Amino acid sequence: MKLRAALIFGLIVVSAALLARYTEAEKTVNRNEPVDGPVFETAAVFAESARIGTFLSPPKRTDGVLPAVKADNSAPAAGRMPPNGVRNSDGAIAQMSAENMPSPSLTFDGMSNYDNVTAFNLLIIPPDMTGDVGPDHYVQVVNTLFRAYDKNGGALMPPTPLSSLFAPLNTVCSTRNDGLPVVLYDPMADRWLISQYCQAFPPFRQMIAVSKTGDPTGAYYVYEFAMPNIRINDFAKFGVWPDGYYMSTEEFIGSDYAGTGMFAFDRSKMLAGDPTAGYVYFSRPSFSTARLGNILPSDMDGLRAPAPGAPNVFASFSATEYGDAVDAIRLFDFRVHFSEPLNSTFTERPESPIPVAAFDPTSPPDRTDITQPAPGERLDANSDRLNYRLAYRNLGTSESLVVNQTVRVSPSEPYRAGVRVYELRRSGGAFSVTDQATIGDTTSSRWIGSAAQDHQGNIAVGYNYVSEEKRPSIFYSGRLASDPPGTYRSEASLIDGTGVQKAFGWRWGDYSSLSVDPVDDCTFWQTGEYYTQASQDFSDFTWLSRIGRFKFAECTPAPRATIAGTVTNAVTGSPIAEAAISAFPHTRSTSATGSYGPINVLPGSYEITATKRGFRQGSAVIPVTEGEAAVRNFALQPVAVIENAGLEFVSESCRVNRVAEPGETITVNLSLRNTGLAAAQNLRANIVAINGITNASPTQTYGAMPPGGPVVTREFTFTVSPSVNCGDPLMLLIDLVDGFLSLGILQIPIASGEPRIAFSQNFDRTSPAVLPVRWSRSATGAAVNWTVSSRRSQSGSKSAFSPDPLQIGLNEMVSPAFTVSSPNAKLSFRNWYEFETTFLRNRLYDGSVLEIRIGSGEWADIIAAGGRFESGGYDGLLDSCCQNPLGGRLGWSGRSGIEQTSEFVTTTVRLPASAAGQTTQLRWRVGTDIGGFREGQYIDDLVVTDGFTCGCSN
Repeated sequence: MKLRAALIFGLIVVSAALLARYTEAEKTVNRNEPVDGPVFETAAVFAESARIGTFLSPPKRTDGVLPAVKADNSAPAAGRMPPNGVRNSDGAIAQMSAENMPSPSLTFDGMSNYDNVTAFNLLIIPPDMTGDVGPDHYVQVVNTLFRAYDKNGGALMPPTPLSSLFAPLNTVCSTRNDGLPVVLYDPMADRWLISQYCQAFPPFRQMIAVSKTGDPTGAYYVYEFAMPNIRINDFAKFGVWPDGYYMSTEEFIGSDYAGTGMFAFDRSKMLAGDPTAGYVYFSRPSFSTARLGNILPSDMDGLRAPAPGAPNVFASFSATEYGDAVDAIRLFDFRVHFSEPLNSTFTERPESPIPVAAFDPTSPPDRTDITQPAPGERLDANSDRLNYRLAYRNLGTSESLVVNQTVRVSPSEPYRAGVRVYELRRSGGAFSVTDQATIGDTTSSRWIGSAAQDHQGNIAVGYNYVSEEKRPSIFYSGRLASDPPGTYRSEASLIDGTGVQKAFGWRWGDYSSLSVDPVDDCTFWQTGEYYTQASQDFSDFTWLSRIGRFKFAECTPAPRATIAGTVTNAVTGSPIAEAAISAFPHTRSTSATGSYGPINVLPGSYEITATKRGFRQGSAVIPVTEGEAAVRNFALQPVAVIENAGLEFVSESCRVNRVAEPGETITVNLSLRNTGLAAAQNLRANIVAINGITNASPTQTYGAMPPGGPVVTREFTFTVSPSVNCGDPLMLLIDLVDGFLSLGILQIPIASGEPRIAFSQNFDRTSPAVLPVRWSRSATGAAVNWTVSSRRSQSGSKSAFSPDPLQIGLNEMVSPAFTVSSPNAKLSFRNWYEFETTFLRNRLYDGSVLEIRIGSGEWADIIAAGGRFESGGYDGLLDSCCQNPLGGRLGWSGRSGIEQTSEFVTTTVRLPASAAGQTTQLRWRVGTDIGGFREGQYIDDLVVTDGFTCGCSN
């Protein structure tokens, strides 16, 4: 767990219990963990920030008092002997050639802990710095500040707390600086993404800002996303992809590692500043509470995108020291469908795991791994993970993934760390290892690297370097695509440190950053951590950061062309702001002056479109050659925008229920309004007879419709084909024409059958203190029976209620039996609960479960019986510590709302398919332990839907 809430330095300890969990993790296990999901959630809060230039700078401290230390106390890497007592010797030690790496062409100081002293009167460890480069800027983030520079190293803004960026959200998390920051440049949209997490209270949050333009000092769209469970979203890492912003997290329940979270955020909506932007989430639970490995999303470099619709590739690893069968890289495909989130998938690729040369990811116990010169402490190697980033590049004839990890290069003490670099490629099929090498030796350590690849396939990797004689420094190495396999060039230094980190904080930066300049696609930009003697003397933890760039002399700039232009109103000539420009995979938005670009593109031919609501789309095909600066202006014609203002059922041939049933002839009044910028001179509308709609009435004339004018209503008749299955979705398509000008197709969804209600109850017609007729209840121990209460309700005045008492007990509330007809039955109810937990909800003491009995079978938990929660599912495992009769089971616990106050949420669960054709009962049970109490649980507006009913005779 990451504890970043002003922890004082002297409190950093590793408990015996935590170490015992590492011993448990040494057992040989099956690492093919199941994946849970998908889950879809929309943003909890959205806002827009002002330009960063309007933010106030923190005052300078002048008191000379040494500040307190705010430290990261997350679980250390799993450093211990492997189960069989045997460690792998590294099977791919790099051959270091006599060819030298190029020297930096520029280095300059980035942010430092001095800046945190100024901003917060705190020394914060570790720095966790990352950075990325755009066409005109370099942006760096650290714990817990961000800053933009020009590409000559000039600062364009003061070091600014990340909370300043999220302040417009006006939430608890918008005031916090919990850290774990990430910054990425999106080359396809010319935007910046900045993120940090918030662990104020569960469910925890991920804060994400997306710049409105390519200027990182400008304004941002800012989002707060609540995580889908009570797990801490630790160590978040992002990747840019055409269809989404992808994220992985290391999940913790309290201090126990619980697995990995994989997320896809709706990039197109976030670029547009849409408050409804959401994410699709999968979870890979861990077999152990010890942190063993991680998963990284791929992050696209260069301007050549993957094929349209290609999934984002995530990577992890396996190691024999962890009980795995083979040392390997594991690859997973994340296919997201934001229009139908439940169709999203996260699956391991067929060629995975991909065997690699032997390596050893273990390190000494605790965090005392890497030796510095005196008086430096030993530093954490962070050797249990792939290091950020997983860099993806489409090289044209092949696709490449480059990633690195810290490994052991000395089988005996003293421990030495090296950097293992992998390149995996494919040409339309499976990925395989093209090159792998460990940069390291037995006299020094290299750790926490970051690797990337230029457009010619040349690889660079930056990392930390230290030995007993040399203080921690920032080094880099690399290889040309044409160099012999496993060969790396002699190292170069971004900066040589002259100080060390003292005392016993252990934490060096958990990640560094290496990125590729999108302008020439040759220049690597690196940022990392170091100390000087002066910073060492100031305090034990006054880390500094350095930013620099270098390139291989053999790399020539990538071929480039640009497209730019303006978008104006064809009638008035005025500029059109926020018009969407698309030239796949590139997108832009016009400025207030109607201009867009320049869009940096590869030479080729592009279909470019300009769209804006209220205007007819403009499009053109533009061929561009290397070095060309193409100009394409658009003058968009204002058009009427016709919207549905209401569909009213007038008559129905089968039964009057406002449902279009198969075989039924229906008459409706369709009301339309014009919300566009131009008048419709003579609007005509007709129903398109397709997809189950037949016998449509003739075209109806709506006539002249000025912008913002009154609603106009006309009558239509149509028949639903008897061949339509009851309950199938129907779409009424209305073809709109103004004179000879097509205004498109208006789509109106309609139901083709009434949902069949198999069972329902709202508890409003029942007297308090009892349950409805045919419901039953019982209680054992100190449990209090379920009742009907008027204290809280979602609708009406009453709901079913169970308290959460102080002592051990178990109660139950059982529904009457009802019959399920179809395999698609679904239970939905409003659910309010507040059960006893710890503050972080890592210990769920009291809680409730839902069970089902099908036919004459035994009662079973809804999940174990084959049910599936679609929303409002269980929070976690109920604790067995304190005699809760439900201990060891998944259940609801804590608070039902995403804020600190409980609220009614919707719980929806698909009933097991095996219930079809059976009588079924539901049972809610509340279990409590030896101490502590809360208010309890309320259930309201319970409905079981079971397919559809239709009244017509087919």
